[in-house]
Amino acid sequence: MKKDWGLYAVLAPLLLVTPLMARVIFPRPTPLPKGTGVGEFRQSWRVLEPITRRNLSIYPVISSLAADTSAFLTLDEGLASGSVRILERGQVESALYRRRNPERWPGQQEPWGGGARVNELALVNDSSRPLILLAGEVVSGGKQNRIIGADLVVPPKSEPLPLTVFCVEHGRWSAGGGAFGAAKAMAHPEIRRQAQVHKSQQGVWESVERAASGLAVASPTQDYAGVLNTPAAKRRVEEVAASIEGEYERELRDQIRGRGTVGVVVAINGQPVWSDVFSSPDLFCKYWPKLLRSYVMEAESRGCGFDQSGGERKMFGVPGVKQAETFLLEDRGRVNIKMEPAAYRRTEISSGDYQIVALEAVGKSEDSGLLIHYNKMEQD
Repeated sequence: MKKDWGLYAVLAPLLLVTPLMARVIFPRPTPLPKGTGVGEFRQSWRVLEPITRRNLSIYPVISSLAADTSAFLTLDEGLASGSVRILERGQVESALYRRRNPERWPGQQEPWGGGARVNELALVNDSSRPLILLAGEVVSGGKQNRIIGADLVVPPKSEPLPLTVFCVEHGRWSAGGGAFGAAKAMAHPEIRRQAQVHKSQQGVWESVERAASGLAVASPTQDYAGVLNTPAAKRRVEEVAASIEGEYERELRDQIRGRGTVGVVVAINGQPVWSDVFSSPDLFCKYWPKLLRSYVMEAESRGCGFDQSGGERKMFGVPGVKQAETFLLEDRGRVNIKMEPAAYRRTEISSGDYQIVALEAVGKSEDSGLLIHYNKMEQD
């Protein structure tokens, strides 16, 4: 089944556009009115030549279109300013105040009693801006550290809402537990897939354990943030991340920066495995540092990148731009849509080879969606 992102009708197969090389000058992105959906953005995407380090290749994705996303708030921004708060369930009544005209989250139930839960926190967006949450964003504090469970948009000035999360600190359940802060980290793709697609807490814990084992590090509380912050893991991740960032700024500045870089395709061990694409360069830039480090973490945890089939040890090849672009744009599969009126629409497409999650912010009309984040991943 082919998904029509705008009208939910069946379309003819989308033709792949001709890949552009990294040295080609691309016109500056055209500003768009609100209400530009996924289909329009997808047709504008171009994949460029990769930056490769070890077994990791990063392909910049540029677009001739750019949405105005300045009205949206990221989780890191909201937690840093205090306008967004995340708490254990049992702390809601004592810590949050009521407003005269709150925005009630659809399906919200009260009261908030019953104590803390591993896979549910309470979130309030006290800002005047819609809040973007991405699956895999790490929040630290409370009784144990968690990650956001799914992509969504939270309306401004909203009442406390139940937030699905996954524990990434198996060995701690502290008495009390204060408010959560931003760890300014994104879980690597394997963990994000276990949370958003499989919705498996056990899968998340096992992925954290495999990452620690792959890097030969440990955390006393089996904490993902603790693994990331061990000297050995930080050294390995920063060595690769800083090198890629340096080349991105140095060699691609004139061709890409300021000309519509909206995301990346990621290949590991010779295969495209992941993509994160946004509707504006500004939004992508806000997430780029922690996304990049999550890709490095994934590559490091998967091994050194040698193909030992047939008894021969050799480096995997780097996929061509055409292969990366095909991975990004192919979108056939079973479609499932999750809708929260006046908040977001999340479209999921599943096939035997990949999973797509597309998040749109929507107003009162369901047809007024604006693409926020497009995430595609290989199936495990």
